Amino acid sequence: MAQTDGRTIRWEGHSDAQRERLVSAAIALIEDGAEAPTLADIGRQAGIARSAVYRHFVGKAELDAAVQRRIFRDLAAELLPSLEMTGAPQVAWRRALTTYVVWAADHPLLHRRAVLDPDGGPLQAGLDEIARRIADGMVAWFEALGAFVTEADRAATDPLAHGLVGGVFATVRRWVELGATVPDRPHLIDLLVEATGAMIEIRLRSYGLSLGEAEGAPTS
Repeated sequence: MAQTDGRTIRWEGHSDAQRERLVSAAIALIEDGAEAPTLADIGRQAGIARSAVYRHFVGKAELDAAVQRRIFRDLAAELLPSLEMTGAPQVAWRRALTTYVVWAADHPLLHRRAVLDPDGGPLQAGLDEIARRIADGMVAWFEALGAFVTEADRAATDPLAHGLVGGVFATVRRWVELGATVPDRPHLIDLLVEATGAMIEIRLRSYGLSLGEAEGAPTS
């Protein structure tokens, strides 16, 4: 039994490594311009026989989902740390927007591929996680400024954060589709900061506060 278990563990480790290798190959092909690489193309890129690909993925749909998870994982590795509320919240928000816009401009084909993600897929789950973090950060920020945040207010912050994230994603998606050149990166970031800042400003005013008054306020 121990020998069988050992073999199983070794096979699972090998299988995981092969899956990651295939996902990396698919992403490399997409970045090189292949919007919809076939399993044969991906296997060839990874140095794995097409017949062996099916031992690791049932079909193209499963591999596509794994590719989408990796795309978001790589984006999240850059984006999530920038969402930490260190310094003025306005600075943190600009930092997060800058990180996202730069990533999308540097990886337009991966961003376009992520857009194909169906509702409820890996990307949507990732966007929901980002929105939850922003909602929690906003509530903590409001409270740090002295606002009394009721349970109703707390609940309302969740859809607001999802709206902010969805709006930013849709704007950047369209910008990438149009070539990611006009406006240029700094101007797009300024526009996003201005637009999202206006929404946050409206929320702050309900507590008798403003972004200007919040400069230098504690964030933790």
